[in-house]
Amino acid sequence: MIKKIIFFLVFSVVSLAQQIELKSIEKTIITNGQNYTTTLSQSYDEKNKKLEVLYVEKGDYPFGTKEIIQFDAEGNKELSKEKFKYNISTGNWNKDYKSVTTYEKNKKIEETYMAEENKWTEYMKYEKENTNDSETYIIYNFKNKKWNPSTKTYTLLNKNKKDNIIELYTWNKNNKKWELEAKTEYTYNQEGELEETVIYKKEDNWVAKQKLKYYTDNKGNQIYSDLFLENGEWIEQDKTVTEFDKVNNKEVAITQQLNKETKQLENTRRFIQTYKNDMVEQEVQYSWDKDEKKWYKNYEQIYFYNENKKLIRQQAFFNDGSGVQFTYKFDKNGNNIEILTENLNTKTKLWKNYEKTEYLYDLSIEKDEVIDRGHIIDEKEEEDSVNLILEKKYYLYDGKKWILTKKLNTYMIKNKFLMESKNENRCICWKF
Repeated sequence: MIKKIIFFLVFSVVSLAQQIELKSIEKTIITNGQNYTTTLSQSYDEKNKKLEVLYVEKGDYPFGTKEIIQFDAEGNKELSKEKFKYNISTGNWNKDYKSVTTYEKNKKIEETYMAEENKWTEYMKYEKENTNDSETYIIYNFKNKKWNPSTKTYTLLNKNKKDNIIELYTWNKNNKKWELEAKTEYTYNQEGELEETVIYKKEDNWVAKQKLKYYTDNKGNQIYSDLFLENGEWIEQDKTVTEFDKVNNKEVAITQQLNKETKQLENTRRFIQTYKNDMVEQEVQYSWDKDEKKWYKNYEQIYFYNENKKLIRQQAFFNDGSGVQFTYKFDKNGNNIEILTENLNTKTKLWKNYEKTEYLYDLSIEKDEVIDRGHIIDEKEEEDSVNLILEKKYYLYDGKKWILTKKLNTYMIKNKFLMESKNENRCICWKF
C-alpha cells in the first residue's frame, strides 16, 4: 500500500528581524491513488492573548476540530483551552473538551470538562505543587456535585534534585484521609549515579517487592539486574551485562532471564554496537537458541557518515535475507535535500530503487526563526533541516524510471508566502 504525506506551509513576516509567524500547514495524504487533505491553521490575537488552532480534514468524510487557548497578560501561561468538533450535518461547532488552569505560589491547578448535550460538565482536576525538595501531584474526579480526591503522588528530591522517595496514596472516602499504598526508594553512589531502586507495597507491613540494581563489576562491565522477593530471598529475574571493548570500540550487551524450572539465568539476547569517532558504525542483534546452544543473528544495521558527522547512509539486513537502504544527501547548510530508499534483491544481492523524496530550502530563513504558537509543525519532518522547506517532491520507482507522485512549491512574493501544489489527482476542497 502506497501512502504519502505532503506538507503545505504558509507564513507571514511579523518583524524586520526575520521573525516568521507560521499560519498554516496543509497535508495531502495519498493512498492507493486516492487522496484527502488536512489543514492545520493558527491565528493569534496579540492584544487579547488568545490563540485559535483549526484542524480541517477534507474529503468524502470531512471532519474538523477547533481549539481556543487563552493565555495570561504576558502571553506565557495557559489559562484555558476549549476544544470543539465540527458537525457537518448542522454546520455548527459542538463543544468537546475544556480545561481551566489557575496558578498559585507553587501550585498549578487544572480543571477539565467534557461536553454533554453541548454543555460543559466537570470531569477531572489535577493539582501540582512544587517546593525546593518535593513535588506533590493530586488527581480528583467529579461526583455528587463536588471534586473528590482520588490519588496522590508525593516525590521527595535529594540535594541533586533527583528522585529520593516516591510515595503513592489513595483517598479513603470513608475515613476522609490519604492512605499510603506503595513507595519507591532510590539510592545513589558518591558520583550521583543511580545505584539501586527498591519498590515497596503496603500490606500488613511494608514489603519490598522488586529491586533494580545498577553497578559496575571489577572488570568494568555495567550491570543491570532486576530482582523480585520470593520467600524472603531476592531472586534475580533478568540481568544485562554490558562489556566495553575500548580497543575495538565495541559495546557488547548480553541479557539473561530466569528459567523458573532450572532456577538458572539463561541467555536470551546479545546486542553489539561498534563505534568509530564516537559515532555508531554498526549494530547487530542476536537471539539465543537454547536447544542448539548458539547465537543466531536477527538483524544488522550499518551506518555511514560524512566529514561533518552527518548520517549519509543506513543499511539494515534481516535474517530472512531481505534488507533496506536509506541514503541521505545534504546541502552546504546541512539541510537534508534527498532521501533515497532502496530494497535488497534477495537473489542478486543488489540494491533496487523503491522511493525517493527531494527537498528544496529557502536558505535565507532558518526554521528557528519561525514562531509556532500552536505547535503545529511536525518536528520529526523538520528535524534534519536548518532552513525552511520551499519544495518537496515525492517519487516512486516503477522498475524503469522515477514517477513523480506529488510536488509542492512555496513562493515568496512581497514578503508573503504563497503556496502552489502540482498533482495529477485534484482533491475536492471542503470549507467550513
